[in-house]
Formats: sequence, C-alpha cells, structure tokens
Amino acid sequence: MNEAHVSRMGTAQDRGAGGAEPPKPGSARARFIDYVRAPASNRPVVSPFLPKPDVLAATLRHLSLPVTDDPIADEIELARAVDYEPMFMVGCTQFIFPWVQDEAGSDADTKLHTLETSAGTWTCRLPRDLTMGSTEASFPVQSEADHHYLQAACAGVVNQEDAIRDHFRKWRRQVGDEGVIVIGHVNPWWLAHQIGQATWFLHWHDFEATYRRSMDATYEASLFIFDIALQEGFDFMSASGLGLEMTSPDMYAAMDVPCLRDYARWTHDRGGLFWYHNCGRTARFFENGDLSSVEADVLETVAPPPAGDNELADARSQLRAETCSKGNLDLGLLRDGTIEQVTAATASGVEATRGSAHIHSTADAVLPGTPPENFLAALQMARSMTA
Repeated sequence: MNEAHVSRMGTAQDRGAGGAEPPKPGSARARFIDYVRAPASNRPVVSPFLPKPDVLAATLRHLSLPVTDDPIADEIELARAVDYEPMFMVGCTQFIFPWVQDEAGSDADTKLHTLETSAGTWTCRLPRDLTMGSTEASFPVQSEADHHYLQAACAGVVNQEDAIRDHFRKWRRQVGDEGVIVIGHVNPWWLAHQIGQATWFLHWHDFEATYRRSMDATYEASLFIFDIALQEGFDFMSASGLGLEMTSPDMYAAMDVPCLRDYARWTHDRGGLFWYHNCGRTARFFENGDLSSVEADVLETVAPPPAGDNELADARSQLRAETCSKGNLDLGLLRDGTIEQVTAATASGVEATRGSAHIHSTADAVLPGTPPENFLAALQMARSMTA
C-alpha cells in the first residue's frame, strides 16, 4: 500500500462542497459523531445496521406513523420516533468500474459487459441468467490479463469526479443531520468485488506480484473517492473484511491488515473517522491484536454464533479502548425469536459492554421479514438501558 498515505492520483479539487458543514449540535448525526470521538462524555449510540425497507415500513405502520416507501425518509422518521441514531451506507465501486451492457455485442444466450480503459476494452461475457459476481465464474477478473485491465480501470476513476461528487452531494443533502453517512466498502484485497473468493486464492498463489499491483491500484482509486467523500461531508470512510470462514490468519495478516492500517491513518491525517466492518468469525483477530492494530474508530459487527464466533464481553475487552465496537445482536434471533428472547439478548449486550465504547446494534443488516415488535423491542431496550 501507499506508505505515505497520499494518493498518487492526486487530490480531487475541493469545490466548496455544499454538504460539508459540521453537524448541527444535538442532531442525530452530531450525537453519533460526538459519542465516537468522546464516548465517556456522551450518551451511548443505538444504531441498527441497515434495516431492510420492508422492516422500516412495517415498523412505522405498527407505530401508526406514515410510510413514504423511501427507505431513507422512512428510517429518519422511525429514528426520530424511537430515539436512535441512524447510519446510511453509500457505495462507490460503480465509479471505479462503470461496467455497461453492450446490447450490440450480446446475443440470445449471452450478455456482453464492457468497460473502456486506457489498456483497451475490458470485456466480460456471461450467460443471460447470470449477473456479474453471482457465481465464481461470473466475476470479471479470471486471468492475469484481467488484472492489467483492472489496474487501468482504477486509474480512470479520475474521469468520474463530477459524477462521484454529484452522487455524494445528493446523499448528504437528503440525509442532512438526521444520521451519519458511511462510504461503502471498496476492499482492495477483494479488488473491489471484481474477483471471486476461490479465484483470488489462486491468483495470490500463482502471481502474487500482479495481485499486489491490482490491490495497490484499487487502493489508490478508493483514496481519490474518499477524498471527495470527505469534501462532501461524509462522516466515515470505511472498509470491510472476511472472517476465518473465508480467509486464513496468514492471508488476513498479509492482505487485509496493512491496507486497513493505511486507510485508518490516511483518514485520521485528514481529521476524519474510519469504520471497519467484519461480520464473520473474527474472535482470533480480536485475541491476537489484529483488530486493535487497525486503529479504527468504529469496528462492527462482533458477530456471535452461528454467523460469527465472538462473545461480546471477551471481544470488547481485547479491543483497544479508543475503538468503538458496534453490534452484536444475532439477526436470526431478532427475526425468529420471541420478544422476551430479543429483549434479554439486547440487555445482555448492554451489560457486557457497560463502561466501554460500544454502539448498540445488530450483527449485520437487519433481515427482511423481521417482525416490527422484535425490532422495536431491541431498539427500546437498548435505549432504555443507555438513556
């Protein structure tokens, strides 16, 4: 990665971003940021992770509140009613890899996707019943030659500045101070989701130097986007990673940790906050200090079994005090358990982290079909115990 923590692509021009004003004191956005920066001096944050639109709508109806069918507006309405601090996540990899479907080059059985780069036209032809990234063979990076196209595509992100800035600015204006905005994950070790898991193991083994160049190119492209996000008032830069269900300790240490540290330092050098998401089996990474070494400001989701392998109190005790942990209510329990079970699990999480920097949340995105009674039980219990 870039040891100087400065993008070799340069810095996007600061155009006096319309959404970059500091948050209004007392707003949900301010409460969230204030807690992360000084947890001992502020009320703990309650913030479910990306509840699905059907859950938001059902919960609003349960409370006899209006439903707009705009998930952003609906969550803002619900957060005000229940007194929690929402977070919103905005993706950005589409600006690095703006694939288009070439109808002229497609046929009855296949779709041709193309991406223009300085190295030529990168192509990905798939059966019509597959979407890009839906199977191992449907990711665009399949050969060493594809890495060269990927690296060229990353360099081309500078041509997307106006589109990136407009997209981010619209998001900041829509959310306002009603919640924090976290930039979606680029993940250089996964080449911004342009390669499948099994393929990346093989490519790392067969041509590691090429793979590292692709990681570096993805990282540089993401810094260009992060710079715009900070200018446009986004609150957290972020990355995500895999647990031991999908990687090995050695690969995690070689691929993920150095880049995560660079991301955090780059963000902190600019006065920003860094958010790390890992919803897998991460207990070993807590125990061996990998996660503390990242120096993230927020670390989620401390996933419990069966999705993860973490016990919240243990994980929290092994994490550096300056990092806010976030999580870790089990999604299956939240959807399928009784109100009493949900309430007890939430209360247990509050007690397990009392006195530590912790944001009360779920172990990943709230599942579709989660009953509003259960969702409200978790939010209300967490808030009542931290008010």
